[in-house]
Amino acid sequence: MIRFYLILIVCVASLSTLCRAADLRVAMVLPGSDNDKGWNQMAREGLDRIKKELKAETQIVTNVKSADFYTRISNFAEDGFEVVICHGGEFEKVVKEAAKNYPKTHFIVGGCPNEIPGAICVDFMTRDASQLVGLVAAGVSRTKTVAFVGADPVAPLQACYDGMKEGLKSTDPAVSILPALWTNSWDSPTIAREKTQAAIAGNADVIYQNVDAAAIGVFQAVQDANKSGKSIAAFGCNSNQNGLAPDVILGSVVLNVPQAYLDLAREAASGKQKNGAVKLGLVGGYVDLVLNEKHPMVTPSLVEKVAALRAVLVKPIK
Repeated sequence: MIRFYLILIVCVASLSTLCRAADLRVAMVLPGSDNDKGWNQMAREGLDRIKKELKAETQIVTNVKSADFYTRISNFAEDGFEVVICHGGEFEKVVKEAAKNYPKTHFIVGGCPNEIPGAICVDFMTRDASQLVGLVAAGVSRTKTVAFVGADPVAPLQACYDGMKEGLKSTDPAVSILPALWTNSWDSPTIAREKTQAAIAGNADVIYQNVDAAAIGVFQAVQDANKSGKSIAAFGCNSNQNGLAPDVILGSVVLNVPQAYLDLAREAASGKQKNGAVKLGLVGGYVDLVLNEKHPMVTPSLVEKVAALRAVLVKPIK
């Protein structure tokens, strides 16, 4: 009997060890705050889903300075985390080095349009969804002038500007777009507000922005302009910002970052996801324009036009 219990204890201990070994461990490195109501918060929400739905052990570090990128990433790799998610194209260079030094670690770099050997690079394609913004902007603009306020002239934001411009051209060539107004900041509402005021002074009555946490500055400038008797509208970006200022926001280009990271972590852990570039956009709903249909400018006719263009954009080219 004693021998039976000893064998049972050994078996239970071995099973417990196997279960722990099978647990997925996922780490995340953020360059900003995980409660910024934008880009970084969406990433953290993705990690929360990974923890809940994949039963993974997770760990996160936030507000990491560029000088500490590699240290944070390598520490997670050394600690045995199978998946390390680096949220932002600014991680490109350090992940390239880390992937060489830790080939068994699955590195995921979000918001990176370039390939990194040994890593999975996720490009959230904003251009098509921004074409939908252009269609709406062309349909509601009375001054026939619109504007884009962006944080930095990096590829994803340039795609927002170019997509909006293309949507305007295909809908109403008479509507022009001002040169992009860059704030050089992701977290200064004051600068975003000033750039928006400059756009309005330039006769723009529709403002599309991608400045992340600083977006509140854009919306406040638009609300102030409306209080003074003008009719100005705005668009959100990254997260669904429609509720931040529903009186002036016509819609938001939403990146489904949580779903993307959940899918990629699951595939990486199972060995199904190969390293390389992953482009996510309208197909699969990873990027889309979510209209604020409660706004009076967003008419049923406009909603139908957006749906029709979306259908064209997601249709495979033969």
